[in-house]
Amino acid sequence: MPYTLLALENPLLDIQANVSDEFLAKYKLKSNDAILAAEEHQPLYKELVDTYKVVYVAGGAAQNTARGAQYIMPPNSTVYMGAVSNDDYAKTIKDAAEADGLKTNYQIVTSAPTGTCAALITGHDRSLVTNLGAADLFTFEFLQQPENWKLVEEASYYYVGGFFLTHEGGFKSATAISEYASKNNKPFALNLSAPFLSQFFKERLDTIIKNTDILCGNEDEARTYAKQAGFEETHDVQVIASKLSQLPKGNDRPRIVVITQGSDATIVAVGDKVDSYPVNKVESKDIVDTNGAGDAFCGGFLGLYAQGVTDLKRCVQAGHYVAGLVIKQVGPTYPQGAAKGTLPTF
Repeated sequence: MPYTLLALENPLLDIQANVSDEFLAKYKLKSNDAILAAEEHQPLYKELVDTYKVVYVAGGAAQNTARGAQYIMPPNSTVYMGAVSNDDYAKTIKDAAEADGLKTNYQIVTSAPTGTCAALITGHDRSLVTNLGAADLFTFEFLQQPENWKLVEEASYYYVGGFFLTHEGGFKSATAISEYASKNNKPFALNLSAPFLSQFFKERLDTIIKNTDILCGNEDEARTYAKQAGFEETHDVQVIASKLSQLPKGNDRPRIVVITQGSDATIVAVGDKVDSYPVNKVESKDIVDTNGAGDAFCGGFLGLYAQGVTDLKRCVQAGHYVAGLVIKQVGPTYPQGAAKGTLPTF
């Protein structure tokens, strides 16, 4: 069965808890950031589980996005690739994906445990500390296997999270798919994902951005990229979005840049044309946490775009709608069964 949207990145199990500012300070973490765990962060996971009431939620940014896209797409529209181990964490992730209608095509790696992400909630902010584990061991050779590359050939749209580019297998796979998409006139989407990627993996990012038709990110990620790229000194997200749209491109299709700003307006740039779309704000009392909200927005946006809707205002509305659902839930989860209700017309 051909799947319309293929997404790839790092499947993770989120270990989520509301923590104190002192806990963040102890591990030198910012309240609204995403990093890869270093040696000094390794004790954090045990302390988190021992000290706080934790919730285990299926995660991994692009997997969250794929689940969000599937939420508003016809059944059996999305498929996702990444690497997990053969442990209980992997089963939890797979079961959650299947409950949301997402087809998973995991590479099974037995030499490392399934990756985890400490999702540390303070107020409406989240600090993500990721231990990639098996996800770091995804191989280009797995993607090249005929049954897996067939998913690439059959898909019409692609989405890769920027975190995938930190390891060799992910970068090679993203490069191959982005080049295939460019040559075959199929839209390819990429997420900037976190400020550190622009700081430490910019060359890899630029390789993929060259063939990217839809570039997503938040305001911090956009500003960090702008600084690293040497854009003229500006913090104006609209100016940055326009410049990102006009970076060198491997084909003639204009690049769409979508920058979210939390509860502030979402910015969409296509070349010199820049639009701003206000967010329908959720009342503070209804917000559970914002973990996965940006992923959910991308899911809603791409979920409508991948149904052939090219009206970007409607795609943004879909993104806002799906993100608005997620922040009323614990972590990046979506209402199920009767709670899902009837989708609005975007």
